[in-house]
Amino acid sequence: MFDFIFSQTILYLTLILVLFVPGFFLILGTRMHKEFSLLELFVLSFGSSIALIDFLVIILGKSPLGITRNSIVGGIVLFSVICLTVYFIFNKKNNSEPSIPAPAISSSRIKKHSTILVITLLLLTIFIKTIYFKDAIFPTSTDLGHHMYWTKVIAVTGELPKYEKVEIQEDFTLEEPSPIADFIIGEHLPFAAIAIISSASVISAFPAITLFLIHLMSVLAIFVLTQALFKNSKHQNAIATATLFLVGPLWAIASPQAKFASGGVIGNNIGNLLIPLIILLFLKALIEKKSKILAYALFLSFGLAYTHHLSTFVFAFIFFFTIIAYAIINPKTLLQDAKGWMKLIISPWVLGVLTAGIIFIFFLYTPTYLNTTAIDTAVGAPSKATRTGLTFDQFKSTAGEARFAFALLGIVILFFARSLGKYNQAFLIGWIVALTIMSLRPNWLFVDIPSNRVASYIVFPITIIAAYALIKILTALKSEGKNYLNPIFLLATFFIFLSFIATSGLYDNALALNDASSANKALQTYNASEYITKRSDAKDMILKDHNYLAGDSWIKLFTMRGYSYPLSRGYFKRYEDETKPREQCTNFMISTPTAKEAKQCYDGTGTDFIMINPKIDSSQFSRLKEFWQVYSADDIGIFYKAN
Repeated sequence: MFDFIFSQTILYLTLILVLFVPGFFLILGTRMHKEFSLLELFVLSFGSSIALIDFLVIILGKSPLGITRNSIVGGIVLFSVICLTVYFIFNKKNNSEPSIPAPAISSSRIKKHSTILVITLLLLTIFIKTIYFKDAIFPTSTDLGHHMYWTKVIAVTGELPKYEKVEIQEDFTLEEPSPIADFIIGEHLPFAAIAIISSASVISAFPAITLFLIHLMSVLAIFVLTQALFKNSKHQNAIATATLFLVGPLWAIASPQAKFASGGVIGNNIGNLLIPLIILLFLKALIEKKSKILAYALFLSFGLAYTHHLSTFVFAFIFFFTIIAYAIINPKTLLQDAKGWMKLIISPWVLGVLTAGIIFIFFLYTPTYLNTTAIDTAVGAPSKATRTGLTFDQFKSTAGEARFAFALLGIVILFFARSLGKYNQAFLIGWIVALTIMSLRPNWLFVDIPSNRVASYIVFPITIIAAYALIKILTALKSEGKNYLNPIFLLATFFIFLSFIATSGLYDNALALNDASSANKALQTYNASEYITKRSDAKDMILKDHNYLAGDSWIKLFTMRGYSYPLSRGYFKRYEDETKPREQCTNFMISTPTAKEAKQCYDGTGTDFIMINPKIDSSQFSRLKEFWQVYSADDIGIFYKAN
């Protein structure tokens, strides 16, 4: 019991050290803590720490120090001490008190009478997500298994990973390793840092807990962004609270909420945290005309670029459409405003961050997706049916029907809402328009990315605009000192809206619920993986089935013989791709082991161990003399192919 308590204490202290300390001291050292409210400072410290850890570990990986517990902890401590020293030196030069003042409390602070409501909504959100997570926290998800393989590579080797995979060629043999553009190093470095410092196994609950924490921070990021967007509105707190209500308790599980966190979708979750924070910083920099905050926004943008290519791609279009929206809304002042933007850009802070970012990209570590092959897979005419755009009904379902209905009205109101501020209005319009076109008509923008993944980003802006419309409607029915409707009718209208929203949200949550936990089946897979790892070596080739085995993507974390080891029979639909020919060996070797093509595949790949679900695929092996069953469990069996 003591060992468990000690290990958990070390883990949670490590989470604070890695995911909060660097960002906090960065803000303190640059003296930007006075620019933000307490809640903004808390969320920005978290988001900044993710970016800083990425850059720190990359630098360590390129240095003779290597990626070790001592080097990571030492790097964080050294960085924090430098920031703190700069802070005190600056204070001394300006004859300030050598103490750390509390962050400024901006005018957007929650009013006292709504504090209890906001806290209640946050606790309810966490409670609902946690109830869902209790059956989903066991490490079984496919995406998380793939990501944790690279995390373990970093933790074991102390080096930056070389993203490569091996595929089966037309002559049934294995090709030489080729680069993978789908994995971005920033998705793995924070998890690797936590694993190295805390000694926590990646095959445990810690990756899911970390991802869950990142997701909760994204909810807070949306809340503080909404406060900033509606800072000029007298209903600011009501809109922010309504946003929290719509993005929290009612849609607590459906994608991209807890379902993405439990599914191990690391890049999207970090993107959903960083994008709102970057928009918040750009907004504050432009409104307050502060180049230091603009530099901060660019720093987090570089952090996003090193974390997730899809999120970076999405933000680039959001930024592009925001500029277009601003130009359309403010044609008369555009030229004068552009001059002001140039003054912000041509400053030591901004030019310093831009220079450092360019040096980092071109001379220290270039993200894997910045190559011709990777760019070709993301840009151009949609190459698959899943990339041609969603239907209107699919798009509406992704956004949530109630939120979508109110957002439609909110967009109309938004075009005439001059009181919001020109930058606030432009960012909201650009955000929603960019994602709508990318989701429904990706060919217009030459976007060749899975449309359902792109559409998942629409939830946050839709929620903000829906909350804005909801509050606008309710306040319009009862304006200052004038009741246009009697109180009973007004109350009835409110409850009709509430019922409509609640029904839609709870229904979406219900669709996302798991039927049952797959932990027991996955545990059988892990036991079998330990067995096969001890009784085989790199000369043996293992083939496993992805269709009917639980947690099968985690098998590679036991063998640690390469990302493509073991070979895997994928979902059956992938073998019928009309856009390009797919290898068939992994399907033939399990489905029809006696066929001519299967025998050629066995010989060419050297496959001699097969991991399958005995309830589905054991019959075709058990009747053949050359296949010996060497392991048996309820939901997994292993056959050995004798020469």
